[in-house]
Amino acid sequence: MAEPNDFKLIREIVAAGGSKYTSVNVDRSGYQRLVDLGWLNAFSTNISDVHYQVTERGKAAAARS
Repeated sequence: MAEPNDFKLIREIVAAGGSKYTSVNVDRSGYQRLVDLGWLNAFSTNISDVHYQVTERGKAAAARS
């Protein structure tokens, strides 16, 4: 079940171009929630970095919130 912070985060990512790159020691729990909801895809670029890409489902969630 999506929470208000999930909608806020997905709107921010969509507004920033639809992707987010995280590196090193970043709390990724918010991003992982969006992956679990099917709103983001996660791609590990190396052991400490992850690139997230908004899915069509994520774009729809951002638009309706």
